[in-house]
Amino acid sequence: MLLSLTNGLDDRVSTEIGDLKVNLSFNNVLKWYELLDKNDVALTKKLVIGWNIFLGADTLSFNDMEDYEVSADALKKITEYISQDPYQPESQIGIGNNQPNIEPTKWFSYQQDAEAIYASFLFDYGIDLIDSIDKMRWEKFRALFNNLSSKSPIMRIIDIRQANILDYQGQALADLTRAQEYYSLEDSSVDTLNQQVGDMFTMLKGMAEQK
Repeated sequence: MLLSLTNGLDDRVSTEIGDLKVNLSFNNVLKWYELLDKNDVALTKKLVIGWNIFLGADTLSFNDMEDYEVSADALKKITEYISQDPYQPESQIGIGNNQPNIEPTKWFSYQQDAEAIYASFLFDYGIDLIDSIDKMRWEKFRALFNNLSSKSPIMRIIDIRQANILDYQGQALADLTRAQEYYSLEDSSVDTLNQQVGDMFTMLKGMAEQK
C-alpha cells in the first residue's frame, strides 16, 4: 500500500546492482508517465531516461544489454509501486501480468489537466504544487489528489466528462456537449501507460534472448 500512517515512506528500491535510493517526488513520477506517452521515443532511450529520472545518471552506464535489463527490472518495480491502489488488489494491477488488456475509461490527464490540478490543490489545500516540486513525495500527492473535493476545478471537469448526455436536453444538452468537447482528452490513460512498462520489459527480454 502506498501510504501508511504507522510507517514512513521507503526511499530505496532493490535492483540487480544493489539497493539504490529512488527519487519519488511527484514531479518525477509525472515526468515518467509523460515519457511513456511519447511514441516517438525509442524503448532503449526510455529505459535510460527513466533510470536517470528516478535513480540518477551516475549509477548505471548503459554500456551493454545487461544495463538495460537492470533498468527495465527496476522501472517495472517502481511503476508497480506508484500504481498501487489501496482499494484495488495488487493482483489486478496489470503490469506485465498477462491479464486481458482492457482499455480503462479515462477521466483525467496529469499532463492535459495540469492547470486544473494545480488550481485544485490551491483551492482545497492551499498547496502550491510549483513550490512543491522536488519536495512532495508521490504518495502524498496521490493521496491528496484522490481526495479533492467535488467543488475543486479538476473534479468539476471530471463531472463534465462523466455526465451522460441522455440525461440532458435543449440548451443544457448543447452546453454539456460543448463543454465535453472542450475538455476532451488526448493522451493515454495512466493504466495504459502502466501496461506499457510490462510490454517494455517483455520486449527487452526478447531482445536479450536473441543475442
